[in-house]
Amino acid sequence: MTTMNAALCSHYGDASALTVGETNIPDRQAGELLIQVHASSINPVDWKILRGDLRVIFGRKPPQILGGDFAGIVLEADENDRFKVGDKVWGLTEIRKLNSTPGAHAQVTRCASHLVDYMPANLSYTEAGTLPLVGLTAYQSLVHRAQLQAGQSVLINGCSGGVGSIAIQLAKALGAHVTGVCSGANQNLAYELGCDDVIDYQRRDLIACSDQFDVWFDVVGHRNLRTVRHQIKPNGTYINIVKLLSTSLSALLNPLRKQSSHAVFVAPDANDLAALRGQIEDEAIRAVIDTVYPLDDIASALAHNRTHRVVGKLAIAMAHTTNA
Repeated sequence: MTTMNAALCSHYGDASALTVGETNIPDRQAGELLIQVHASSINPVDWKILRGDLRVIFGRKPPQILGGDFAGIVLEADENDRFKVGDKVWGLTEIRKLNSTPGAHAQVTRCASHLVDYMPANLSYTEAGTLPLVGLTAYQSLVHRAQLQAGQSVLINGCSGGVGSIAIQLAKALGAHVTGVCSGANQNLAYELGCDDVIDYQRRDLIACSDQFDVWFDVVGHRNLRTVRHQIKPNGTYINIVKLLSTSLSALLNPLRKQSSHAVFVAPDANDLAALRGQIEDEAIRAVIDTVYPLDDIASALAHNRTHRVVGKLAIAMAHTTNA
């Protein structure tokens, strides 16, 4: 067959701008894999692109097919590629290039082979399909940028969401003392995932907290170094994954101060995925899934994500009716 089902974008707008329908299977380029997607997931960047927040990158029309995360099976590969037809893989599409490379909210996608990793052996497709973006964001923030070490302390603001739930587990695997910030409804989950302490922001004023941390990881994104400086140790690190422009501008002052501020925009990376796979297969990290939606109901998944009340991730399951 030459066609597949996908969530197609025709214009900027709300979830009604998406139509699940038939389109051509993408043609694989040299150096790429053609992948039958078994599961993808919803990330905030999906609806930000859809409603036009990133027009400066994508232009007058949104990409035809959105979606970063994927888990599936290799359908085609170069003859000398390390991946072979039938291999189970997971990865993250190049979000900035979605105008030229299809996203993962489709039965089939293509992706540069050097960005892809073997899927963790102990995960289902649905579980694996929820983890690349949030796992890479947590890993690149805590390992590459913060260089979190055993014995250090980290505060994770927004610890029950997609990135936060992985950040807790990763920080514990690295040997850190973890304080999570979430609502009281998610407090038990935060402890289950590995938090040593939990701050219920509905009952305690986070900014009034007198504790200090080596790393202040702002997953929610509504703080900045200036407002939380008193909670960061000398030579400590503040990381924001939402307010990228203002945090990047703040980072220009890092050479003039001991505490540093950093913006992290996730990047596909097979080596980082392999490191996460090791943690997952060692059972140090597990997926946290709120709800699984079929591709046909992706609009509901996007609406759910926009409530900012998702615990973990929202998965998108594909029907396997396509044979490329």
